[in-house]
This record gives sequence, C-alpha cells and structure tokens, in this order.
Amino acid sequence: MGTLQIILGGLFVVICLLLIVVVLLQKGRGGGLGAAFGGAGSSAFGTKTGDVLTWVTIILTGVFLLLASINVLAFRPPSPTVARPEVSAAATDNGTLISLAAATKDAVIHYTLDGTDPVATSATYEKMPILVKSGQVLKARGMRHGYLPSPVTVWPTPVPAAAETQPSASEPAEATTMPTTAPAL
Repeated sequence: MGTLQIILGGLFVVICLLLIVVVLLQKGRGGGLGAAFGGAGSSAFGTKTGDVLTWVTIILTGVFLLLASINVLAFRPPSPTVARPEVSAAATDNGTLISLAAATKDAVIHYTLDGTDPVATSATYEKMPILVKSGQVLKARGMRHGYLPSPVTVWPTPVPAAAETQPSASEPAEATTMPTTAPAL
C-alpha cells in the first residue's frame, strides 16, 4: 500500500469519526448526546448551537463524500492483463503459415504484418492461418474488454544483439594454447 493510500485512508477514518461525534452532539427530539452529559452540547457554542453543528455536519458530510469518491479510485485493484498470444508456425513454399491462440478466455487477437504494434482497429485473427511472406513481421496482441492488452508477440522472433556477437554451439571457440612444459621452480 502506498503512502498516498495510507494518508487518504487515515483522513477518511478521522472524518468518519468526527461526523459521528457531531451528529451525536446535535439536539434531537430527545436532547442529543449533549443532554446525557448535563446539557454540555447546548452551551458549548452559545445560543446558536444548532446552527453551528448543522453547518459542521454539512461540511463534514461533503468532505466525507469527496474522500469516499477519491478512495474508490485510490484503492481500486489493478485490471488483469490478457495473456500473450501463442504462435504456431508451419513452413510452406510461399512463406510461413502462422496460427495464433489466445490463452485468456474471450480475448480477441489483433495482428499486423507491417511491423507496427497492433491496436483495436488492426486486423482481427479469425482462426484461419495467416500467410507471412519473407521479409514480413507479424505482430499480435490479445485484447478483452475490462482487461489490459497483452504484450505484443513478434514473429519471427528477433535475435537479441548480445546473441549475435557470441559464437554458436556449432562454431568452434578460439583455441587457447597451454604450455607443454612446466616452468622451472
């Protein structure tokens, strides 16, 4: 929980307690809580006790409603995120056929073939394989109402820059020579 949430929650509790006390001090048909303590509530603010406590109640009620609305936004749980679409590829003579699958129920997959990130207005995947030709980059993203969009899936998977500079397992590493004779002691 963040500092702002702690401050807002604490302030809300204080306003609630003040509102309870002010309402209980007001004189009602039975004299209010002030009458139970010897009439202290009616003489605390002079002859205009009802007017002062009424205005304090109105102000505290307004602050209560404002803080309640702010706390709803501050304490709202984060929206879930749609799972990243899964890719299946099958090579053909014309290119590669790509099938996409959404792991999140009721998610709609949007895709592009020009390398731009998909948005809600991009093409929708309709369960038919997509033909990706040489040089094209497929990007797909799952979306669902009330959820955050998934991370973008990219095909072909880009090679990280660090992997390009390291020798692969099939390439021999440079040999280092070891001295064949032991040094004299």
